[in-house]
Amino acid sequence: MISIADKEIMGKKFEDKDIIIDVSPNFYGNKLINEEEALIYLKSADILILTGSNIVNKAIKEGLVNPDSVLEINGVKHVQVFKFSY
Repeated sequence: MISIADKEIMGKKFEDKDIIIDVSPNFYGNKLINEEEALIYLKSADILILTGSNIVNKAIKEGLVNPDSVLEINGVKHVQVFKFSY
């Protein structure tokens, strides 16, 4: 499992009706990584939790996320992906 958030939104909370996304360093961690390193993690993890337009758009571009699965909470993109093997 990997959870990645854009650094610009770290520490912020976003709400829209019944949905609250708390972009907490306690959950997402404090480590800053570049796009290449993020892509390695995204491709190798079975579960992706991504918050922020930059990281979600990167995952869509790489074919790892279906754009129809993306939630937008007050302008902030969020998606959870579970990869299954048969």
